[in-house]
Amino acid sequence: MTSTAQRGCPHLAGSADPVHVLGPDFVQDPFPVLEQLRAEGPVHLVRLPSGAERWLITRYDDVVAALGDPRLSNELARGVQQNLPPEPLPPRAQVTLRTTRILGRAMANLDPPDHDRLRKLIVRSFSAKRVEDLRPRVQRSTEALFDAVADATEFDLVEAVADRLPITVICELLGVPTDDADLFRTAASVVGGYMADDEAALRTVAALEAFDVYVRDLIAARRAAPQPDLISDLVTAEGDGQPLTEDELVSMVGIVLFGGYEPSAQLIGNALLALLQHSDQLAALRADPTLLPAAVEEALRYDGPVTPGLSRYALEDVEIGGTTIPKGSYVMVGTAAANRDPEHWPDPGTFDITRPATARSLGFGHGLHYCVGARLAALEVETVIATALRRYPRLRLAVPAEDLVYRQGSVRGVREIPLRVG
Repeated sequence: MTSTAQRGCPHLAGSADPVHVLGPDFVQDPFPVLEQLRAEGPVHLVRLPSGAERWLITRYDDVVAALGDPRLSNELARGVQQNLPPEPLPPRAQVTLRTTRILGRAMANLDPPDHDRLRKLIVRSFSAKRVEDLRPRVQRSTEALFDAVADATEFDLVEAVADRLPITVICELLGVPTDDADLFRTAASVVGGYMADDEAALRTVAALEAFDVYVRDLIAARRAAPQPDLISDLVTAEGDGQPLTEDELVSMVGIVLFGGYEPSAQLIGNALLALLQHSDQLAALRADPTLLPAAVEEALRYDGPVTPGLSRYALEDVEIGGTTIPKGSYVMVGTAAANRDPEHWPDPGTFDITRPATARSLGFGHGLHYCVGARLAALEVETVIATALRRYPRLRLAVPAEDLVYRQGSVRGVREIPLRVG
């Protein structure tokens, strides 16, 4: 649900625009609210379920333009210090500060030229050829995860597969020992989730601290004895003739982890769930497996994991559709709303894996900051779906779809997806 409140918002440059409050049930089905806001106008001031207030951009053309607008900076840390409350910092503010310090020097959180310098060091690790070379490893890992529940007539897709495959692949790429994967999984999970209370926030701070210490130790080990892994490649790499600083290395490892784990894990669940909820589409895919890449692309458009969108920081006043977003504001570039814009997709609320390509989904971003791991994420989702459909001819939900609960957070996904296979 959304309601409207009228009040000023100091960290949004004193704006007195009406605030659309996105209630706690927004995450269960955000699309009716996003449809309403998109129909009413291209830009709205909203209060997220977390309590944070953002300017939300809702229409496809405006979202595409915003993702390429240099006035809307990826360097979110620019506004962190001025918006922090006085010391001693409450737990949620500690999370914000700690996350910024760990990820602040990652390419995804930088503007050119720093972004370009760092991106070119890692983009080759996710090239089409390198990702395709990973296909056998991804398939083996997927089979092993399904093997672990082979005797069960029911199991939770999230716990058994979706939460485990991406972290396994990312840790292999980085060179993180299998025994330490849970530390990385915990760190990634807490950053993508929503902190319901101070206790949860303090657990998040502790997880981030442990991650930071571990990665710095791993970097030191790779400096002393490089291995055939991504961390070693980054340690020995030079951007424009200069080696990466330790803070840049930690941030790069962090963004590979957080970007490669949470969105992939949630997209696995969202994609398979969409198929199970639309029996005609599932039957079409079973009849023609070549539709699988299109099915993943449609799932990314229909119910992508990043909801409501990608965060930016306004370096100056930005006017969109007659509304001025003030300098110093945080902005949510609404990719989820844009992906269902009827100006670009006919009947956008329908899940259709044979949909003509009338526009490009923005689920992995757009332009300069398009996700470098998009191919790998798609490969993981395709592999899980193909393997599940091959192994389980009678695959179905074990509970009514309306009983599924979505977790709060910047990356939207279902907490549990119980499947019945017998």
